[in-house]
Amino acid sequence: MKYFVLFLSALVIEICSTFYITFVTERNLAGMIFFAGISPFLGLPFIKYIVEATDWTERIQMAFALSIGYITGTLVVIYFINA
Repeated sequence: MKYFVLFLSALVIEICSTFYITFVTERNLAGMIFFAGISPFLGLPFIKYIVEATDWTERIQMAFALSIGYITGTLVVIYFINA
């Protein structure tokens, strides 16, 4: 379950980061303020798991879950949002 939470958190962070960058380039103040305000809270679901990691094997597995989430988020943005 924790790896799914890591994956899902990374996916949401990647998509929201893309929205934030888009609002910055478009100079959309409301969008920039919204995403700047929620950004610190997006990582909260997985902080607990990262702090509790006891060995390097577990940390590497968590890094893979995060990596796959970020990659999936990138693909979602490329193929579905910026289509």
